[in-house]
This record gives sequence, C-alpha cells and structure tokens, in this order.
Amino acid sequence: MRTIDEQAIKSTSFRQRILRDGRLLLRIAHMLYAYLVGGRRIRRAYRAKESRGEVFLVDEEMPS
Repeated sequence: MRTIDEQAIKSTSFRQRILRDGRLLLRIAHMLYAYLVGGRRIRRAYRAKESRGEVFLVDEEMPS
C-alpha cells in the first residue's frame, strides 16, 4: 500500500504534479460517489427493517 511518505515529489515537473493531483481528485470523487450511492442503499434498507421492527445484519443482508 502506497503512502504519502513513499512518494518522491522532489523532481517532478508541473505536468506530472497536475496529473497526480487529477488522479487524486478522481479517486476522492469516486469515494464520495460510492459513499453517497452505496450508503443510501444501506440506509434505505436499514430504515425499512427498523420500521418493521426487524434486525438489519449488514454482513448478511447487503442490498445489491
């Protein structure tokens, strides 16, 4: 797993930095989208189970 500490930023050109930052922005956007879409499915299923008085087990009942 890469971390910020392992990345060499000393001699990168402006273009390389822009590409790196663009990839980071896309990754953050993808994570936000997954949180909003996937999280909404889980929250909706949880509310439905809760209103019926049932237990929602995330590991067994993840919506597809």
